[in-house]
Amino acid sequence: MQFLLPLTYATLFIFLILKLKFFSIGELSKFQLIGLFVLKGIAGIIGFYIYTYYYPQSDSYLYLEGSKNIFDQFMGNANSTAVMGWDSSFDDAFYNNSRIIIYINFFIQFISFNNPFVHILFFCFFSFVGLTALYNSFYNYFPTKKNILVLGIYIVPSVLFWTSGIYKEAIAIMCVGLIIYVSDFGLAKLYSIKSLVLLTLLIVLLFFLKIYVLACLLPLLLIHFCISKMENKNYALKFIAGFILFVGIFHLISKMSDKTNFYQLIADKQAKAISESKGGIFLANESNFICLNYNDSTFLLMKPDSTFLIQPGSAHLSWKLDNMMDTTFVVSSTDTNAYKLLYKIKPANSTLGMEKMDPSFLGMLKNIPKAIVNVFFQPTLFKIKNSLQLFAWLENIWLLLLLVLAILFFDKKILEHKQVLVFCIVFAILQFAMIGLVTPAIGAMVRYKVVALPFLFAICMLCIDGEKLSRKLKRTKN
Repeated sequence: MQFLLPLTYATLFIFLILKLKFFSIGELSKFQLIGLFVLKGIAGIIGFYIYTYYYPQSDSYLYLEGSKNIFDQFMGNANSTAVMGWDSSFDDAFYNNSRIIIYINFFIQFISFNNPFVHILFFCFFSFVGLTALYNSFYNYFPTKKNILVLGIYIVPSVLFWTSGIYKEAIAIMCVGLIIYVSDFGLAKLYSIKSLVLLTLLIVLLFFLKIYVLACLLPLLLIHFCISKMENKNYALKFIAGFILFVGIFHLISKMSDKTNFYQLIADKQAKAISESKGGIFLANESNFICLNYNDSTFLLMKPDSTFLIQPGSAHLSWKLDNMMDTTFVVSSTDTNAYKLLYKIKPANSTLGMEKMDPSFLGMLKNIPKAIVNVFFQPTLFKIKNSLQLFAWLENIWLLLLLVLAILFFDKKILEHKQVLVFCIVFAILQFAMIGLVTPAIGAMVRYKVVALPFLFAICMLCIDGEKLSRKLKRTKN
């Protein structure tokens, strides 16, 4: 049953690929599409075994356990434990909490019978839909570049690995791909009711799933939508003006009140991420955020309502929720308040030293260049601590090589579709900046940036003039 059920669902997904019109665009044969889907399934299974035997308690494991607990309670299982940790506190969408992923897995539980391979196949299919939508969107502009698009969208190692498991990135790439497909990079002039409903649902889902991705995507879509209503002249000036306008709106909203201060939200997220990268047991109540050492679970007393008390005399770190910049080091606790358990995190294997960002426009602007460079180049050769980071480093070298080749052998024909070129570059850079501002853990950087990588790889490869490069190589040989 462990393998028969996944094979049954794999057959169903292959049938959908064969029959749905959505998978009949872009000159990819059904055999090629099925091969790409099977490749994702294999990547998902490999990832499952890697994280089961070498990195237990991974996010995917916690998502599955959370969904199983909810399912057991829903079915009235008296022996089920209370749902805690990853389903306990989802008060702020900006913090990218995981309730949606747990609930997606909860609904899959009805037909998976808690078989993890079934869940993996569903997430593979979700991300495959998004990648195919992205491929079709690019193909509409570059119909002679089929092989390049397949390589740059489907076969990028990090994208293949992280979107083939039970992770947020699989759903995020589905949302982004479909949004780009329906809106045509924001350039679509007409929308049907069906398209508008679908776009609304995808945007709402992405908001609760990864709001920083939506924050990078939505302004670009709106800028392109406005440009599409104007005459086809001075695109660069119109885009720059639109981008400056959005930066101004972002700044003005941040100054309106503390609740809409995006600079403070980013700084708070960074402070939390720095603390979480060191590992620990994280708890919160209405006013405080608490971190205990990862191995200090004996310092907690569980109450009947599944909240926790901190043992008198224990040491921990404390933050006020309205001021995450200031850390209080508590040597001997006298706190008698009850806390909800948020999650437990093992210390990250590799982290970067980060200066805490000043919550202001200049403070953010000062940190952005370093943030982008970190996300682009990490892990460096000297930071590699395992085989996954080695592959990530090799992928970075590949991307850097493509970028150099794109500059040296730039194909001017791509300027015929400069809207797509600008969209992809700016979208990727904005994501790199957001990730680098708040993420000190190198492993997390590698995973979070996979939504940006298909845009960056595809556009770099499309920018390379193959004929110029071929002539240069021939002259070098002679």
